[in-house]
Amino acid sequence: ISWMADYSIKFDGCHSIVQYAEEGGGGEEAMSKTRRQHLARYKMCKSDACNTNCKGEYLVDLGIFVDAYTEFTMELQEYQCEQVRENCNCEYANDDEVCESGCYQEAGLDYCVENQDEYEDEFEVQRYIECVEMEMNNQQYNQYGQEIRYFIGPACSSDGKSVHLQVYSDETCSTKASNGIYQSNNYYGKPLPYSTESLIQTNCISCEEKDEDRNNYNNYNNGYNNNNDREIADICEETYEESAKCEDGMDISYPRVADCNYIKNTVYKQSEENEGGGTAAVAFAWIFGISTVILAAYAYTLYKDKSSGTIDLSKQEGGGTMA
Repeated sequence: ISWMADYSIKFDGCHSIVQYAEEGGGGEEAMSKTRRQHLARYKMCKSDACNTNCKGEYLVDLGIFVDAYTEFTMELQEYQCEQVRENCNCEYANDDEVCESGCYQEAGLDYCVENQDEYEDEFEVQRYIECVEMEMNNQQYNQYGQEIRYFIGPACSSDGKSVHLQVYSDETCSTKASNGIYQSNNYYGKPLPYSTESLIQTNCISCEEKDEDRNNYNNYNNGYNNNNDREIADICEETYEESAKCEDGMDISYPRVADCNYIKNTVYKQSEENEGGGTAAVAFAWIFGISTVILAAYAYTLYKDKSSGTIDLSKQEGGGTMA
């Protein structure tokens, strides 16, 4: 995978597909034999033209991608904060903390400022990358005296363009729980972080590991360097190893195309059917409703016609009582 040093990884969307689960998935009393799997879709793009030269189709478990992405983001933010702090001239400042805070804000790095919100400080995003049971402020029970349990995990948005955290009613994170469950069951009474803001951005991330000491060494040696000597960033290497790959048309050595049929004709097709299902259901509901009104009106018209044409035998001329 040395070729990846010239590429950047770019999140391109997500999919939620239904698949068979041997041990049962979500659903009432966990009796369903299907579960919903969330997948991240990404592309590999030439780093010198990332937004215009993206090739390949890759799919990986959403939890794996979110884990790699958040780990990369935290390391990058830590590095950026350190660089600003080291170059912030607070030698003659009355308050070093206030001085550093000003440097962070001037650099546009508000996340470097120590969080004063205890709730935000305690919430760890990476804890919920996999389906994890939600901590309840007050334990609830159903009508049978059983504990009601909820779980938190990543979810694909309805339009497939963003990733959020979501509360589920089953341990496989397949069945969405009612809105407001998290807010009404946590100590601070606040909504679930990243329930509206996306966990993943669509920016390009270079697959070449940036190492200042290594770069200085290479420059000192007149740049005698090739792809085999360049390290690949964990977010690219680890994600790539776990992904289904369709590298048809990519200008790389030994492109992998074995998963192309699965990606394009199975996952994408099912996603399109799921997205179209909602529209079809709404259309059917409208058609059914309109048809019902028309049929009711028609039935009423027939009833009126029949009523007006009814003959009362007792009032016919020459009529009498039968003996």
